[in-house]
Amino acid sequence: MKYIVSLLVCFMISCAAPTYDIIINNGEIADGSGGDLIYANLYIKNGKIILVGDQPNATAFEIIDATGLVVSPGFIDMHTHTERKSLDFPPVENYLQQGVTTMVGGNCGSSPFPIGDFFAKTDSTGIGPNLALLVGHNTIRQEVMGTENRLATETEIKEMQTLVQSAMEDGAFGMSTGLKYIPGAYSNLDEVVALASVVSENDGFYATHMREEGIGLLESVKEAIDIGKQANLPVQISHHKAVGKSMWGQSIKTLDMVDNARKEGLEISLDQYPYTATSTTLKVVFPAWSLAGGHERLKERLDDPIQRKKIKDGIVWNIVYDRGGGDPASIVVASYPTEPRLNGMNLAKITQSKGFDPTPVNAAEVLMDMVYAGNGSGIYHCLNENDVRRIMAHPQVMHASDGSTIQLNHAQPHPRNYGTFPRVLGLYVRKLNVISLVEAIRKMTSLPASILGLSNRGKIKKEYVADLVIFNPETIIDKATWDKPHQYPSGISWVIVNGKVAIDHGEWTKILSGKVLKRHE
Repeated sequence: MKYIVSLLVCFMISCAAPTYDIIINNGEIADGSGGDLIYANLYIKNGKIILVGDQPNATAFEIIDATGLVVSPGFIDMHTHTERKSLDFPPVENYLQQGVTTMVGGNCGSSPFPIGDFFAKTDSTGIGPNLALLVGHNTIRQEVMGTENRLATETEIKEMQTLVQSAMEDGAFGMSTGLKYIPGAYSNLDEVVALASVVSENDGFYATHMREEGIGLLESVKEAIDIGKQANLPVQISHHKAVGKSMWGQSIKTLDMVDNARKEGLEISLDQYPYTATSTTLKVVFPAWSLAGGHERLKERLDDPIQRKKIKDGIVWNIVYDRGGGDPASIVVASYPTEPRLNGMNLAKITQSKGFDPTPVNAAEVLMDMVYAGNGSGIYHCLNENDVRRIMAHPQVMHASDGSTIQLNHAQPHPRNYGTFPRVLGLYVRKLNVISLVEAIRKMTSLPASILGLSNRGKIKKEYVADLVIFNPETIIDKATWDKPHQYPSGISWVIVNGKVAIDHGEWTKILSGKVLKRHE
C-alpha cells in the first residue's frame, strides 16, 4: 500500500511540474530591443515563448544548456533573393547556418508571380527558415509591357496596378523596385508612384534598389524619398552603398538626407551587407538601352558595329567610374555556366588569357563576347570600408545579405551568402567595435520585424514566436572568403525556427519548420 501511495505522489508531482517542448537554461538573453543582456531561462511550447525567467520544477522534451552563450531572436534578413532557388533547395541551409530564421525575398524589382502560386508550392515542399515576399516592379512591368524601352501608357499603368493589388492580396508585404535593371530602368517617377500608391492602400512598404548607387547616387536617394512622400508609404533603401572611387565618402550626404526625411515625417530605413564588393549580373555594366527587348536583341546590337561601339563606350565608362572600380581586375566572375572554368577569375586575367592587355577597352570587348555567348553574374570590388562602417552605424540601417539560396560548392558566389550575420557580430562588433552587440542584434531582429509589421517576432518576449539563435559571442565569425566562399560560419550552436530546432550543435536537423509569412496574418 505504501508503495502504491509513493507512486501516486510521484505521479502527482510529475504531473504538477510544467512540461515544455524546449527549455533554454543559463544563457544571456539579448531580447532584440537593444537593451542590456539579462540572465534568464526560456520556456517554449507549441512554437511560442511561454516564459522568460526561472521555473525550477519545469521539465521539457529538450533542455539546452546555453552557459556562456547569447540567446537572441532569430535574425531577419530584409534583403534576399532566396526565393529564386528555395524550391530546389528548401532547407536554405546557408541562411539557417547564419542564424537567419526569416528571409524577405522578391527584392530589386524581381519576384515570383503570381505570388500566391509560389506560396502554395513553397508550402508543399517545405522550407527551412520563414519566407516573406515583396512583389517586384520589374516583374509586373514585364508581365504587361515586356522589356520595351518606353514609358507606360495610362492603360498599362492601370493594368500594372491591378497586378500589384492581386499580389498584395496574396500576402506580399510591399513592392520592390530595381530601377538600375530592365525594364524598371525605363520607367519614370510617376509610374513608380502610381504602383506604390496601391501598396500604400494595402499598408505595405516600398523597397528600392535605386536607379544609381555610383554617380547619380544623391539624385537617386532624392527620388526614393520623393516616391515615399508622394505615395505616402514607408521606404526602405536596399543595400545602401557608394559605388566607385569618385563617390566614396558620399554616404555622409546620403545618410543626412535620410535623417532630414525622417524629421519631416517619412518612415525611411536602409539595409546593408558588411562587405566592400557588390554582386549582380554581368550585364549591370552594359548601358540600359542596349538591353531592351531581351538577350537576342542585345546580340543583334552587338553584331552591329555602330551600336557595338556605343555599348563598348558605356561599358568602359562603367569600368572606370562606376561598378568596375576603376580596374578590370575588380570584376570577378561569380557564375558563368557557358564556361565554368572562368568562375573565380577576374576580368583582367580573363582578358590576358585571350591575348590582350587588361585595359578597360580590351576588357569591355571580352565582356561583350562573354555576355553574347551567355549571361552570368559577377562580383564587383568597388566600395570603400569607411562608407561600410559609417552606414552600418546608422540607427535605421538593418544588416542584410542581398544573397540567394546557394547550392553548396557550386560556382564562386559572394561570401555574403554564407557569412553576413556572423561577420557583423564577429568582425564589426567584437573586433572593430563599430557597433555594440545588443545594437547589432536590434538591427537584425526587432528593427526589421517592425518594418514588416510582425507583431509577434523579432523579440524575446512572452507569447512571441520562438524563432531563436544561440551563439558564442567570443567565437562567432564568418569563414567564407572570396577565394573559398562555400564555408559555413562558426560560433552558432542552435537555431530554432517556430519552436523547432533546425540547427543543433552546428548541424542541420533535417527538419523544415519554416513558414510562409503573409501580410496581415
